[in-house]
Amino acid sequence: MNINWYPGHMKKTKELIVENLKIIDIVIEILDARIPLSSKNPDISKLANGKQKIVILNKIDLIDAKELKKWESYFLENHISDYFVALSVEKGTNFNELRKITDRIYNEKLEKVKKKGLRKTSVRAMIVGIPNVGKSKFINKFVNKNKARVGNTPGFTKGKQWIKIDDKLELLDTPGVLWPKFEDEKVAFNLSITGSIKDNVLPLEQVALKFIDRLKELEKLENLIKSYTLSETVTKEEIYKLEDHKILEILEKRLGVTKQDEHNYEIISRRLLKDYRMGKIGKFFLELPEGE
Repeated sequence: MNINWYPGHMKKTKELIVENLKIIDIVIEILDARIPLSSKNPDISKLANGKQKIVILNKIDLIDAKELKKWESYFLENHISDYFVALSVEKGTNFNELRKITDRIYNEKLEKVKKKGLRKTSVRAMIVGIPNVGKSKFINKFVNKNKARVGNTPGFTKGKQWIKIDDKLELLDTPGVLWPKFEDEKVAFNLSITGSIKDNVLPLEQVALKFIDRLKELEKLENLIKSYTLSETVTKEEIYKLEDHKILEILEKRLGVTKQDEHNYEIISRRLLKDYRMGKIGKFFLELPEGE
């Protein structure tokens, strides 16, 4: 699979990132906790080479926190990031941990400028991430004021915004940016399943079927039985033997999303993906670190 997905504004965003990196101290990359690898833009690591990096896994309210340690080890031990913070913008958790890190970086920078005879400084952090990962909401929560515009549609933030947190820290918000092509089918579908790319990029039915496949791989299909009270229709053992389309048909009938005799896979696919994105089908990672 080779999906071209690179609107003009994303090319401009990449240029904006390159242009501003020279005045940046830290690059804070926000990832979707459900898909830490698939939501990490490979271009960011190349562009931010030489800068201190903080990886933030957002939306931890949608995953199993018991698996988080694996991801922390993965990012730090492989030197992908200098720091790792897992938080939930929606719940407002772990922001204090992030502030401890930025304060530490500020104190290190202050010591350096003091040797040059200066007494004041500030840390400038660039916020980057793919569309719809929660960058603007993250800033709103961090600054505790509505200085960053917020939208729930991928690609909402259109231009850069500087937000002053206090005398120690300034944040540069950038629009969500994807890389030019999805050459990895798994990455493309992970982004589609979580809503990181618009629903018209890939056929919804295909995305829903891939999601069901992923549930099988992760041994999470029983989540559907529990979430949609299917116990009278199918057992845990039986559901793993069913074809993916048959599972969609069971859900379609259970939810009564269509009244005609013919199946409307698009409608049930849209409902299934919407429920997953809202956390109604359980909390789990869609992928695990390489080698797990």
